[in-house]
Amino acid sequence: MRGVILHGPGDVRVEERAESAIEKPTDAVIGLAATCICGSDLWAYRGVDTWDEPVPFGHEYAGIIEEVGSEVRNLRPGQSSLPSGPDAAAGGCNPRACWGVDGVLVEGQQWLL
Repeated sequence: MRGVILHGPGDVRVEERAESAIEKPTDAVIGLAATCICGSDLWAYRGVDTWDEPVPFGHEYAGIIEEVGSEVRNLRPGQSSLPSGPDAAAGGCNPRACWGVDGVLVEGQQWLL
């Protein structure tokens, strides 16, 4: 699959990345339908925040759950999802306020529609 990787200020590249796979029994694989750049991503792009190595760019995305690990109980393949990177885990944006949709927060940072 391809991913957008930030290598440094102003240096964004589309690169081949490894396919996602279940690594731990609590993992889920989400097939992405859409991804966007968050305002917080722009700090690194502009050089205000820095990273020691290249990082995937954009942590706001939506998709369909494709596969779940053996210990996952609240998710199932075929469900729509709106994970929100660090924001949901930190108690940030909720789907009603940000997207005008109802959802349920499960597994720490997974919005299900």
